Amino acid sequence: MSHSADARPGSAISSDVLDAAVFQDLLESLGAPLAVAAIYRKFIGNAATFIQELPTQDAAARVETMHTLKGSAAMLGATRLSTLAAQRQKDLHGSLVQVESVARELEEELAKFRSVAAERLIAAGVTLDP
Repeated sequence: MSHSADARPGSAISSDVLDAAVFQDLLESLGAPLAVAAIYRKFIGNAATFIQELPTQDAAARVETMHTLKGSAAMLGATRLSTLAAQRQKDLHGSLVQVESVARELEEELAKFRSVAAERLIAAGVTLDP
C-alpha cells in the first residue's frame, strides 16, 4: 500500500490521525465547515509554535507544553498526536529522551494531522488554507 493511500479519509491510518466522529461532531455543532476550518487552522498554528518552543524551554515548561498539546489535540480528534504528546510528556518529565527528537516526532505527526484534516475539510466543501 502506498503512503498516499494511507492518508485517504476512510483509511484506518487516517482515522487514527483524525477521529472522524470528533470531526463530524464539530461540523454538526458549529453548523459551518468554515468555522471548523478556522478552529483546525488555529490549532495547527498553535501546535507548531508549541513544538518549536520545546528545545528552548526548561523541563517544567516542556511538561506543561506537552500537557496542553495533549488536551488540545484530543479535543479536536488528533488521536495519534494526543497519544504521542501524552507519552512524551512522561518521557520529558523524566528526561528520558532528547528534546530535539521529540520535537521532530511531534512535527511529523502534526504534518500528518494537517494533511488528513485538509482532506476532510475539502470533502466538506472548504479548504484548510485561509
